[in-house]
Amino acid sequence: MNKLILITLTILLLTNQVCFGQTYSDIIEDNEIISFLTWEVNSTDRYSEEPLLSLKRKIDPKIISWDSLNFIKPDSLPEHDFLVSFTYLFQEKNVLDTIFKDEDKEYLFEQFKASKDSTWQSKIPKATISNRKNKRRSNRYYYSIPLFSKDKNYVIIKREYYCGSLCAHGGYFIYRTLNENSWELVKVINGWMS
Repeated sequence: MNKLILITLTILLLTNQVCFGQTYSDIIEDNEIISFLTWEVNSTDRYSEEPLLSLKRKIDPKIISWDSLNFIKPDSLPEHDFLVSFTYLFQEKNVLDTIFKDEDKEYLFEQFKASKDSTWQSKIPKATISNRKNKRRSNRYYYSIPLFSKDKNYVIIKREYYCGSLCAHGGYFIYRTLNENSWELVKVINGWMS
């Protein structure tokens, strides 16, 4: 009887691990996503509007969603359309073809389609994930799920910082890997500030 219970529990645990092992993406492992996000939170400069005594970066639990316009520009939208020029990443002015090959663009789009969760579930060292949902709060960072190039040498993430009424920063940030746990900023695309 004990063997039967042990076998049943083992099967349930293995099945649970296979079915529910990845929270954020069907393609990229959670540990890769959280590892990069941890590096990003702990290594990038703080904005001057951030409170001086704040020891931990405050992160909103809501994950910024990617828009399909980031990857596919509909032919029906003109180049000079504001939405297209501010959202579409792979336009000539951004010169991303030197960083991302066609196979990388396809892989980024596959990751976009494979995104699963809309809230951050994992703990991030030196950061606090706010428990207040559905309301913009001052001094909060907002992050998308990072998307990796096929060889994992580059990553792009959408980041916003909301510091209050008429006070915010954001954009798409592209990083290149230096080693397993270190990245360097290569380019900011469609950066904005209010």
